Amino acid sequence: MSIKFEHTVTPSPEQWKAVIMGVRNPMNSWEKSDSGQGCSVDFVDRRCVDCDRYDNAYEYGLCRHGKYVIGPNDLDLMKRLVKAGTDHRKFMRMIVVYVDITAPLYW
Repeated sequence: MSIKFEHTVTPSPEQWKAVIMGVRNPMNSWEKSDSGQGCSVDFVDRRCVDCDRYDNAYEYGLCRHGKYVIGPNDLDLMKRLVKAGTDHRKFMRMIVVYVDITAPLYW
């Protein structure tokens, strides 16, 4: 029998916003954050891939493809904090993922 992962639940946009704030808080670098509620953002020209509108258009009712997009600056900062050690990656405690695991008893 194999291990099966089903019904995965990831953080909501509001929870991701809190995680990003937790990453940025120690250095007061909120203005450098490039994540947010928006469209599928093409970070080359800051336009929505799905509807060709500028990012964050979802907030103003211009786009209906809204989802939370983690920007490259925030992603880079998170990766650097994870590599820096346990004291620096405390933001990961805020990321909660639920999943149903079906596995044999000996596992």
